[in-house]
Amino acid sequence: MKRSFVTGNWILGSILSFVLIFAVNANSATILEYLTPTPESSPTDLAFDADGNLWFTEINGNKIGKLDPAKVEPGTSKGIVEFDLPNANSKPHNIIVAKDGMVWFTEMGGNRIGRLDPRTGKIREYPIPTANSEPHHLAEADDGSIWFLEFEAHAVARLDPANGKIDEYKVQNGHPHDLVIVDGKVWYTLGGKFWAQIFFNQIGNLDPKTGKIGSITVPPEKSVPHGLTRTSQGDIWFTQMFANKISKIDLSAGDPGYIDYLVPGKRKNPHDLVVDEKRGLVWFTENRADSIGRLDLAEAKPGTDQGMQEFKIPTLKGHPHELALDKEGNVWFTEMGLYFRGKYQNKIGKLVP
Repeated sequence: MKRSFVTGNWILGSILSFVLIFAVNANSATILEYLTPTPESSPTDLAFDADGNLWFTEINGNKIGKLDPAKVEPGTSKGIVEFDLPNANSKPHNIIVAKDGMVWFTEMGGNRIGRLDPRTGKIREYPIPTANSEPHHLAEADDGSIWFLEFEAHAVARLDPANGKIDEYKVQNGHPHDLVIVDGKVWYTLGGKFWAQIFFNQIGNLDPKTGKIGSITVPPEKSVPHGLTRTSQGDIWFTQMFANKISKIDLSAGDPGYIDYLVPGKRKNPHDLVVDEKRGLVWFTENRADSIGRLDLAEAKPGTDQGMQEFKIPTLKGHPHELALDKEGNVWFTEMGLYFRGKYQNKIGKLVP
């Protein structure tokens, strides 16, 4: 009996070990981290160019960085170069790469829009007409114009690269943060300034042709819509930082609504997101949880956390911020640190599913 008992325990233990290993592997991913040459640079936003180079802003380092995925080595700064901004304390925040290869970025502290020519490394800056506007996210329209948000001025703005002229469109209060352009209409999140206990809960939109402004209310009051992205088909997704949700705007009805998917647990602070259309996945950063989240659309069920998975990053308080996908489906992200508390990081992360 004793021998049978031991044997039975061994078999049961083996089965449990197999189940545990399978569960861990099912949720596993390889996460690599690369160091920016400037310590405590607080890398913030990032974007790929047509050649596969990854460009990023360093809000505390006052630089623009360029990472060559073919040359980088984990734990080092190899394969990364930096470009100094012309003016101190410009606080480069968000970044895009235009169709012509030019790198555009916002200067949150300098109240300017910057443009870097990758061929020469030369930087040109465009002053924003409204003082202290605090420019945030950018997007390129089909005509090549550069649209951006003025967080403190409650405005949407358009920059014409041909002449540098900037036109501003006053929108509703709510501190616009992130934007996308769909069928000529500019969509943006309005989440307030939660660190100052000012909350908003809307997704706004502006039709530049008519000047008409619309909005979708996203309850509760402190839902804080934040990150925004679009697919090639024009679907719009956004995060709700304080409501702990990933959502999709439903444009099928006459009045737009939205569909929610729950992030497991509490206070994860889903921040930025991107959709991998080829693989049917929505990736997002959880900056409070120091994790990267993933929603599998093949398994997702609205109103639940079904199809959700989370991947912890190696660095405690890395505060993953923005993210981008490469052609292989790898997820690249910035580790900003607790920038607004004076605690900085200098890492670019890469998650290999």
